[in-house]
Amino acid sequence: MCDELGEFVDWFYRNYSGVLGISQVYVVPLGGFVLAAIHFERGSRVSGDVPVGLTIYGLGDRVEAYCSLPISCTADGRTVRMGDLIQSRVGPSGADLPLVGDLGLEVVCLDGAVAAVERIGCSDVYSRMGQFAVACGLLNKWARVGGDIYSEFREVAGL
Repeated sequence: MCDELGEFVDWFYRNYSGVLGISQVYVVPLGGFVLAAIHFERGSRVSGDVPVGLTIYGLGDRVEAYCSLPISCTADGRTVRMGDLIQSRVGPSGADLPLVGDLGLEVVCLDGAVAAVERIGCSDVYSRMGQFAVACGLLNKWARVGGDIYSEFREVAGL
């Protein structure tokens, strides 16, 4: 399924761009892995009138998705590589974020910004990645203006 990550991103855009306010998707195959990005438009009800993006990385039988938030931190941990072309510094983050515990997400410090991370098997992309995209938009909104994103998540996820 990870070799179909581009198809998932296209499907997600076709089916949810109007509802979620997704303005653009990108899919780039990079020598053995696929890198995808989903960007919310400025007027998205999910991201709170702020353009937001998330990155999805697929390799082998797993997918990792990264949602960078506007919360600074110090990344003095290990280096993670995405293929031979992309690498980042990642370390633990003590940030207490809403939704992450309920959705089983990891919170890390990635290149100086707090990020929520979803790691799933390729067979779960269609069932779980849409939830993560909504959570990413809402977490960015919460980091900027606060609010009850639990209620918003339930409302949007129920669409």
